[in-house]
Order: sequence, then C-alpha cells, then structure tokens
Amino acid sequence: MKIKNIGIVGLGLIGGSFAYAFKDKGFVIYAYDIDKGTLAKAASKGIIEGLTDEIDVFLNFPLDLIYICLPIIDALSFIKVLGERKVAIPITDSLSTKFSIIAAAKKYDLLFCGGHPIAGGELSGFDKASRDLFIGAKHILVKSDNLLLFSKLKEIHELIGMQVVEMNASLHDDIFSLISHLPHLIAFNLIDTVLTENISALKYTGAGFKDFTRIAGSDPVMWANIILDNKDNIVEKAEMFIKNMEKWISLIKENNMSSLISKISDVSNRRRLL
Repeated sequence: MKIKNIGIVGLGLIGGSFAYAFKDKGFVIYAYDIDKGTLAKAASKGIIEGLTDEIDVFLNFPLDLIYICLPIIDALSFIKVLGERKVAIPITDSLSTKFSIIAAAKKYDLLFCGGHPIAGGELSGFDKASRDLFIGAKHILVKSDNLLLFSKLKEIHELIGMQVVEMNASLHDDIFSLISHLPHLIAFNLIDTVLTENISALKYTGAGFKDFTRIAGSDPVMWANIILDNKDNIVEKAEMFIKNMEKWISLIKENNMSSLISKISDVSNRRRLL
C-alpha cells in the first residue's frame, strides 16, 4: 500500500494543518471543502495540487488516502456518500469521537481506520492552520483489522512528528469524555453561570479565569456535535463530577481546613506533573 496523494476533506484548523504538514514531507495534497472562501485562501498558499467543492471531482483526483476533517454530523454524511459510491480508497479521520464513525464505515464496508490528533485550539478555520501544530502531539489510531492500513497511517503521522498511540474505540470515547469533553462542558457552564448570575463580573476577570475558560471560546457547532455524539459517556462523567463537587461543598460547609488543604495539595501536586 502506497500513500503519496492525500485527499483532505474539510480545510479547517485540523485539515489545513495536515495539508501544510504533509506537504512539507513531500506528499501531494488534494482537498474538498464546500466553502468557496476557504478554497480561495487555500489556493493562495500554493500547497494544494487540486481543490474542489464537488464530491465527484474530489473522488476523481488520484487519491491514495481520504482524510476526513469535518464536524461529526458532516463526517457521517460524507461516510454515507462514500459508502453509496462504493469507494475503495483507504479512509481515515480526525474526529474527537470514534465509535459512531467507525460503526458507519463498517456499515458501508469501507476501508477505514479511525484516528484522533490530540492537537488544536479554541480558534478554528484555515486561517489558524499551522504546519507545526502536530509536532510532538499524540495521535490516537484505533485498532483495525487492516494491519497494513494501520501501519501506513502510523508511519505517515510519525513522519510529521506525531507520537502514535493505539487504542480501541470504546476506550477512546470513554477517556476523552473525561479529559476533553467534560472540561469543555464545565467551561461552557461556568461562563453561562456568570452570565446568569452577574454578567458585570466579567469586567474584572484576570488571567486565572481567562486561562480556565479559554476552551469556552471553541466552535459551537463542532462541540455540540461532539457532546451529543458521546453523550452517554459525557453524562456519566458529568454526574461523577457533580458528586465529587458535593464532597468539596461539604468540606467547605464544615469549615474543614485540614481536609481542604490535603485535597488541594493532592490535586495541585498531581497537576504539576502534567
């Protein structure tokens, strides 16, 4: 299996950054995006061999790999299109949840291996894409029956400086509901609470509040997609968070200084190890 020509579907932050990173390593890049403004911006950079907003034109490019970098609902729709056309080209993706897209690809008998680059930020769009975004970042590759495709995907992601980690889909969605999806939900809720309780307090926010809530500035459509797609795991983790918060509240009500110091010390020391 040779991967030389990579077709990227969706030229946002992640798709655009992959375009830069793979191009720098000698791959030939093709791309599909429905936004003509994004296509124009990408064309001006001179890194993409072929650009289109038509699926059939995209699929007629000489592609060795299709890389889906879309919000979840759009990605699932694109998988359906590929399945209906019985596309035989190898496919991977960059979605933050894995179970649903792997199930969809299996339904249509597509040659698919799921992935998730652990990189990005709260800002989105091709304008924010960077050729250095993935250097040193982890890339989750989901266990696949197609060992050759898995091996080639591992190879090309390591080539652009990523650390590849193998994981199954269920474990992936469970872990990232805890360390990514729940934190976003908490940040959204904290800003919502301030807006409800005392919006004028936002005039006095310092670095701590801004750092803590940075991810609340993330793309609404993308995160609504993620939350609903992984809702069972997220609800479970949110309910665990509420129960744990109740323990902290009890210590506060009891004026339990020693226990508060002990708990804060434990988590503070652990945080410094990250």
